[in-house]
Amino acid sequence: MKVLFVINDAHGWAGTERVTNLIANGLSARLEVEVLSLRPRPQNACGYPYNPEVKLSYLPLAGGIRTFLASNVRVFRFTEQASPDVIILSGVGEIKNFIKVASPRRRHRPRLIAWEHFNAAYASRHLSRRIAARYCDVIVSLTKKDAEDWRQMLRPRAVVSIPNPVPEFPERAASLDTNRILALGRLEDQKRFDLLIDAFALFAQRHPGWYLRIRGSGSKEAELRDKICVLGLQDKMEIFPPTHDVAEEYAGASMYVLSSGYEGFPMTLVEAMAAGVPCVSFDCPDGPSEIIENDHDGFVVPLYDVVALAEKMGRLADDVTLRRQMGAAARQNIRRYEAGPILEQWSALLHGLGAGE
Repeated sequence: MKVLFVINDAHGWAGTERVTNLIANGLSARLEVEVLSLRPRPQNACGYPYNPEVKLSYLPLAGGIRTFLASNVRVFRFTEQASPDVIILSGVGEIKNFIKVASPRRRHRPRLIAWEHFNAAYASRHLSRRIAARYCDVIVSLTKKDAEDWRQMLRPRAVVSIPNPVPEFPERAASLDTNRILALGRLEDQKRFDLLIDAFALFAQRHPGWYLRIRGSGSKEAELRDKICVLGLQDKMEIFPPTHDVAEEYAGASMYVLSSGYEGFPMTLVEAMAAGVPCVSFDCPDGPSEIIENDHDGFVVPLYDVVALAEKMGRLADDVTLRRQMGAAARQNIRRYEAGPILEQWSALLHGLGAGE
């Protein structure tokens, strides 16, 4: 069976690129796998490395409605030549380029899977989700809650829930003996770092020796830096650029905080827990309430409740025994997202479609 993954940029560094790399590499041991990037091949090697067994192809497409038909024709010709049994759209938005490929009039049409990395509650208003619900054979969501939202809001042919795998388990858990709080992510509205700063300002009143490190980049950076200055937190909080050595960041943290307004399946929570770092998170749609077992291996607080976020951060800061108990529980419980079982779910889905038989 041949599987074609389609991704906007095979050499990006975000969560979608990382998990596509993990699943494509994992499946390449048992299937023929090709990854199609819709951006040009970069001059210098970058992004997450693919196994030699994974074929990398490039089909740069221009954006905009004016190039819609031309892009569909180019994609159709590529898939005719590549002849995949299954096409996995790593990002539902790519369906716009596959209308011609997905046509039910085709005699030998490859099976189409749309992989949702956000959530239906957030994205249902996007035309791409309605198109995917109509044309794709299966929607893969990351959480059970999102799968149910897809069924109720968009009524696709079929939906299955397959979570993302833990990229790696560090050999040693974080010591949790620093006074550092960590947050990672794009500095954009979705991540609501402004609310994290507000929560930390409350937290810092009773915990003056603690420090918040945010790593990320984005359009909100200047605004967030101004907010830190206005609150007089320059010596307690700092924003650093993104890093590829996230393992070192988790190892040096004593708690991880997620303040997003919405997510698909927040990989930073999974990674932090794999490192034995207890997490505090808003109960945003979707993911945190399925990843964290509240009051056991971390805390989940009501969405946008800044006071509750600060209070749970304070509990972890005040009680090193609780931090270590929750960190150990997190490291153990997150093993349910190990790569092996999740690759088996993907393999079962692909063979269940009957493609290539």
